[in-house]
Amino acid sequence: MKRVAPIAMILLGLFLAGFVQDAGAQSIAVKVHRVAMSPRLYGTAPAGTFPVSTGLRVVPINMKVYLSTEESGAITTHAWTIVAKPANSTAAIDTPANRFVRFIPDIAGEYIVQVEVDSGKVALDTLQASTYVGMPSTGLNCGTCHAAVKTEWEKTRHATMFTRGISGQLEVEGYGSTFMGVYSKNCVRCHTTGWDQNADNGNYGFLAKQTGFDTTWYKPFTFWNNEYLIPLNDSTSVRNMNTNFPAVAAVANIMCEACHGPGQAHVSGGGNKKLIGVNSEAGSCMQCHDAPNKHRIGSYWAASSHATMPLSGEEAGRTSCWPCHNGDAFARFAKNPAAPNYAGVEIVESISCVACHDPHSEANPYQLRIVTRDKLANGYVVPAEVGGKGQLCMNCHRARTDNKIVVEMQKLVFRDRFYPHYSPQADMYLGTNGYDYGTPIQGIGTHQGLDDGCVTCHMATRINGSSVHSNHEMEMKDAAGNDIVTSCKTCHGSKVDSFDDIQAGADYDGNGSIEAVVKEIDGMLATLKSILPKGADGEPINMSVDFKKDSLTYKSHPEWYGATWNYYFVKNDWSHGIHNTKYAVALLRASLGAQTGVQPIDQTVPGSFSLEQNYPNPFNPSTTIKFDVARTATVFVGVYNTAGQLVATLADGILAPGKYSTQFTGNDLNSGTYFYRLSSTVDGKTTSITKKMVLVK
Repeated sequence: MKRVAPIAMILLGLFLAGFVQDAGAQSIAVKVHRVAMSPRLYGTAPAGTFPVSTGLRVVPINMKVYLSTEESGAITTHAWTIVAKPANSTAAIDTPANRFVRFIPDIAGEYIVQVEVDSGKVALDTLQASTYVGMPSTGLNCGTCHAAVKTEWEKTRHATMFTRGISGQLEVEGYGSTFMGVYSKNCVRCHTTGWDQNADNGNYGFLAKQTGFDTTWYKPFTFWNNEYLIPLNDSTSVRNMNTNFPAVAAVANIMCEACHGPGQAHVSGGGNKKLIGVNSEAGSCMQCHDAPNKHRIGSYWAASSHATMPLSGEEAGRTSCWPCHNGDAFARFAKNPAAPNYAGVEIVESISCVACHDPHSEANPYQLRIVTRDKLANGYVVPAEVGGKGQLCMNCHRARTDNKIVVEMQKLVFRDRFYPHYSPQADMYLGTNGYDYGTPIQGIGTHQGLDDGCVTCHMATRINGSSVHSNHEMEMKDAAGNDIVTSCKTCHGSKVDSFDDIQAGADYDGNGSIEAVVKEIDGMLATLKSILPKGADGEPINMSVDFKKDSLTYKSHPEWYGATWNYYFVKNDWSHGIHNTKYAVALLRASLGAQTGVQPIDQTVPGSFSLEQNYPNPFNPSTTIKFDVARTATVFVGVYNTAGQLVATLADGILAPGKYSTQFTGNDLNSGTYFYRLSSTVDGKTTSITKKMVLVK
């Protein structure tokens, strides 16, 4: 499992802007990357500075900008220079021969940075340095042109973060105190717009220091345990700031420029979009949400698959792939799922914060995008009351096609991608889109009663020192490799410490013992895999390599089509049956039954092997035979005449525990008495049950 990488590895892997490639001997691509420097990446900040950076193209003057490169091929030298900058600027790269460098833009205007590597390969990047405008009570500000967005933003918690902090409200919201809040001077850094006490650019930290507000706002309050005790809703400091320090008030709270970069050039430049920062990377959020030890959401996210979602090859060239491989594309999809506007979409190789959270809207406490999933690919209507916040996840974690259409098309033309893509978790969770062989299993579920579906388990609270946050890594293992079973304990008991502690209801895989759900499901998958034809990779064939051969192989065994879909449906759910044990067992049971020639009746696990009397009896010409299998076994059901000769084979193969039925038709037989026998072999021992039936014509 991926974990949070050391800073050096992260910096080496980051990239953003364009490249120039030498057409010479070695094909090497070089890209300049603006590094989003979070507190976690930087480490302990030097005294008097807070050197974070959003990684945006628009940067504040007098504050550090961090740059690195992404390269393919072997590079031995780097030479960084600033090839263009405003008149009178003395800005310079600090360590021009390094791969990771810094510089401080000292005058507002445009800076063009160049890096040259071996053999003259060059990459350029353009940055715009500016100062902060804030949200003053008079004059131009972001709301002048973006009134609707400003109105919506003012409802968010970002818009009042600092003022709620110095009026005793934040701790009340977070910890339930009813009369007193606490706040510290360190909190201010992330609760205001820009913070560097030594950078003269209109940021909160500098203005608060210059005006003296940073040493006066806390004066009325009691200092205790390195924090200030503030009576709930005490507006003393807020009134003082608004009345006596209006310039400070203009950049107090987390305002537009905290995420979009300083906007003075944008405002004075007539709203030129090139003079304001906009992107869908995580850098803006990581300024504050990636600050261990207390604020670890960013640390968790950086270790997730969302943070490194691939967007290359087909994914980069097909808009159908974009929403689930690109944070910017998903944000656009969320606004209009029926007809998303992808014009000018930013190629972002991650599902970043803005994919799931709308920073401009306070539609719910977490600013989650409201994107319910009305239907799945097979037309199944997702019940409005099922999944809760997890319905947002279902937009990507779902099968892309209808199983029945794919299976039927495969029978006509054996083609590739004979599986439900790689993430059918929503389908599995809801109990649909598996190939059911006509059995009534759609909709059965194991965890559909969870209030927030996927979110309940995958984002359960993680406690790490003073950090208490929802698990944005979303993995079900922690850094030490232990299963995260926080939510499981609610139903399965406090003694559950791993998924291996959650037992299955029966010995589904037939190894002689009832094991953990994950082991039983894996065992059933292994049994099904042993039956299906396999390709060069050792897995069941899911795309045609030798079209003629593969087509003929499957056409001679039509029961393999649905079983192949189900094998990959259960396997590519990646939960080993945990998402919906009942449905996974039902699909694998039906798949094994299809290979044997029978059909499961229901999901009951019988206590013993048994054979029912056929019905009707006497019969003409067909009758139904039902039997029970108590353990996974090799089962044979045959029909014999009075001379003991086998006249029909009704079932022959491996079956999981369950109740089954099969049909016998005696069109080619004479009237008379016949015998049908159930033989089951477990651990090399065979037992048989025989009953009599009468055919009357």
